[in-house]
Amino acid sequence: MLPQRLPLAIHTNVAELLDQLRAAQVAAFGNDTSFLRRERKGRYYWYVRSAQVDGERHERYLGPETAELLRTIEQAKSVKNAADGRRLLVRALRAAGLHAPDNRTGRVLQVLAQAGAFRLRAAVVGTVAFQTYGALLGFTLPSTAVRTGDLDIAQDYGVSVALDDGLDRPFLDVLRAADPTFIAVPKLDPAKSANYRTPDGYAVDVLTTSRHAGDEATSRLDALNTDATPLRFLDFLLRDSVEAAVLHGDGVLVRVPAPSRYAVHKLIISRKRSQANPKRRKDLEQAEILIHALAQDDPFALREAYSEARDRGETWRELLDQAVSLLPEAARAALEP
Repeated sequence: MLPQRLPLAIHTNVAELLDQLRAAQVAAFGNDTSFLRRERKGRYYWYVRSAQVDGERHERYLGPETAELLRTIEQAKSVKNAADGRRLLVRALRAAGLHAPDNRTGRVLQVLAQAGAFRLRAAVVGTVAFQTYGALLGFTLPSTAVRTGDLDIAQDYGVSVALDDGLDRPFLDVLRAADPTFIAVPKLDPAKSANYRTPDGYAVDVLTTSRHAGDEATSRLDALNTDATPLRFLDFLLRDSVEAAVLHGDGVLVRVPAPSRYAVHKLIISRKRSQANPKRRKDLEQAEILIHALAQDDPFALREAYSEARDRGETWRELLDQAVSLLPEAARAALEP
């Protein structure tokens, strides 16, 4: 089943919710704050300076200067508590057929957002990210493609190292604000963990980009105050991530991979999984759905992402050729220039 286009009014409500969430994120720093602009290597970046506590004024990273961020800062300077209005928007969007995560995943995303994880360029990846693409692209997604029982959070290693900001408490403590039963599952080194679970099996995995063929079992992400599992191909997925609204409570502002990159990445990953892995079919299904939607609204982004992946080497081309050969003819044609 392919995605169905949403009415324009619903898609407009999504844009309004995103604008309100962006302003609320900045306004959450409080009234006694100021905004700072800094230059680094010819680019400008914005920070928010909080109220003075114990003789110190703390600064938090907001992001690189864009027209959108400048508009958000202006909105945040005068924003009122609009949580009730956002809650009504979320309910309307869910009633229109857009997908939302289960309540526990929603709570986890909410505490991560409140702690600043997505402001620090962490991104939701996997099926929970896929759930947000219906709202972003203006389509309803087939229910079979959005079911999941876990959550994957990823951050580019280079970004984590470069940021001069981070979570003010361990990642595990943030998760426990949503569910106090979370525990860290150690890797080979008992002091390191990139996987967090509850007793009933709900899992949050933290991922990062692979830096070389001999990656250790984990890499430390100082910005997120946790270890993470390095994965190949993840740098392609995380480049140029975008903001999205998760339809939980009064809305949660997160980052997700660009839909075009997600689609191409799923093609690659589907061929890396074993034949017996049920996620193999789901990967192709999600890729096909996004290819169909993007072919109508943003074919250039889709083809650009596909071309970039093919240019990364013979292994990438072989995996893509195998996956594309399994797609319907219309989907295959949408990838070609």
